[in-house]
Amino acid sequence: MAVYYGASVVEVVYVSWSRALRLCYRLAKMVADSGYRPEVIVAVMRGGVVPALVISDVLNVESFYAIRVKHWGIAEEVHPTPVVEQLPQGRVEGRRVLLVDEVADTGKTLEVAIRELSKLNPRELRSAVLHLKPTSTVVPDYYAERLDRWIWVFYPWSLAETLIALTLREYGSGGLTEEQLLKRTSGLAKRLGVGGPVERILRISLRYYHRSQSSDPGVSSAGAR
Repeated sequence: MAVYYGASVVEVVYVSWSRALRLCYRLAKMVADSGYRPEVIVAVMRGGVVPALVISDVLNVESFYAIRVKHWGIAEEVHPTPVVEQLPQGRVEGRRVLLVDEVADTGKTLEVAIRELSKLNPRELRSAVLHLKPTSTVVPDYYAERLDRWIWVFYPWSLAETLIALTLREYGSGGLTEEQLLKRTSGLAKRLGVGGPVERILRISLRYYHRSQSSDPGVSSAGAR
């Protein structure tokens, strides 16, 4: 569905937990069917952590690390050039590595992550994502779905962050009380088809998000793209 995001309109598609897990299992099967046997899995924080955990479970990979590349906020670039803040130094040398993220959007995050991990001298390095967008300059070795147009894919592990940020962008903070923001955020969740105890979760999250998001709703720690 379309969501007003400031002066622009963003098409947002919510991926439920059950669908997200199916995509993770599909991705794990693709890696297994290719004959690749990773010894290390590296997740791109934060969005790639859940898919990477599921894949590590299916493929029985115990060595699990993360790389933090700051690039994206909610539906916009926060850093035009991705900034690397964390690397698994001393953990991947001479080993087969699988780099996992949730989505390849512009491809900048994957490009930087692959380049920096390659400097650590892995034996082999391959990449995997749940969704590949047509705007990505990098095509990963594995992807569960290839999209035919750009959309904002809303994953369930960023529920509070995404809903609150999109609501503030659509309606503005404008001195909203927490109850008013909760009502509008819950309404957006319903329009997007988000199930579960959403209002209960948002009521907790708003204690932590409201002040910081209201002061600068464009800044977010969402998973890099």
